Amino acid sequence: MYLSFAQRMNLRPGDVIITPKNIFLKIIEHYLVYLGINQFGQEVYIENDYRNGVQCITDEHFCFKNPAFKGIRRFTGDETQRYWACERAKSLLSAKYDLARFNFENFANYVQYGKSFSIQVNAANSTFITWAILNIATTVQKSFNQSL
Repeated sequence: MYLSFAQRMNLRPGDVIITPKNIFLKIIEHYLVYLGINQFGQEVYIENDYRNGVQCITDEHFCFKNPAFKGIRRFTGDETQRYWACERAKSLLSAKYDLARFNFENFANYVQYGKSFSIQVNAANSTFITWAILNIATTVQKSFNQSL
């Protein structure tokens, strides 16, 4: 008997699935939200795809597109909050992807928590700022040493 990914993982609507965005570069994560079973009996997920924006995909498409997964972040609210989280997800269908302001993680966090934020983007920004400061400090130090 075939069990879908959602059945094997005991997913409930509003749960977030975290997968590596690239099999070789596993530091970038992709986030999908499980919506449940549609009117055709298909397991349905919703994702913010960088090419197509927010879209629904079936279990078959999910498994083809994401051969590996990193983890599941279970929805922690009650049934009413779970319902509204899924409604938030569906209200964003066709919204455009934006790497800095509305990426995979922003989308999943907005659905689950009602607030859009991305730890991955914040970490990348912090790394870039640190690199820039160190570069400036090194340049200033070299200029100072040459002037002596």
